[in-house]
Amino acid sequence: MNNFFIIVFMAYLYTIFLLNLRIKVEAKKIRILKLILIVLIVFSVVAFIDSLSNVNGMTLYIEIVALALLPISLVMTYYHEIKQLMKKLNFANSNSKLKLIDNELAANLSQAVDYLSKRKIGALITIERDISLTNIIDRALMLNADVSKELLTSIFIPSTPLHDGAVIIRNNKILCAKAYFPASDRTDLPMNYGTRHRAALGISEQSDAFTIIVSEETGRVSITVDGKMEYNLTKEALNLYLENILKIN
Repeated sequence: MNNFFIIVFMAYLYTIFLLNLRIKVEAKKIRILKLILIVLIVFSVVAFIDSLSNVNGMTLYIEIVALALLPISLVMTYYHEIKQLMKKLNFANSNSKLKLIDNELAANLSQAVDYLSKRKIGALITIERDISLTNIIDRALMLNADVSKELLTSIFIPSTPLHDGAVIIRNNKILCAKAYFPASDRTDLPMNYGTRHRAALGISEQSDAFTIIVSEETGRVSITVDGKMEYNLTKEALNLYLENILKIN
């Protein structure tokens, strides 16, 4: 087995490792590991070029097929980054999942958050936008129920089995509950940011999701989007965010 096949085999094994790691935890720490995959692919190309003068027809055909599949591994590994880039370049239809979202959803969210905030009931409500959260949804408890103030508030009552974790909303449906997000690994966060706040920041760093946090200690309402947090929002400020994020006309 020549150097080309050894490096390609390593690249495929490493791709499997990265994809499994991404399913378990989406964190900034794996970015440097993704860069190693690029290095492996570059070495594969160099090894392929170096082997061209020493292979027969059939071996060359096999090497070309093996090399052609490496970019697929790269795309699979960098799927989220590529999708975000396409969105910035306006190649992705950023309103595709928002067309079904209307004023009723915003009203239900606002009323539910207000109810939870006044009673200091902790909550984590995430709205999936353009980047899919399927890898997290698949490990949560599926509900697929219509959004309502009553259902949202009942989910987060501390004595219920669903209160821990986040609710994820997709296309006007509460798709799942008990969803767990990777916590942000930032070291500059205020001490009053609890587990929910760090989880909300974590998912906002890995996707374009919009998340509402209700603190169980203070009842304060915060939101995260695009890796940023707005802390202690008023009801009016939250409604403005909902109008903007949900594209309400």
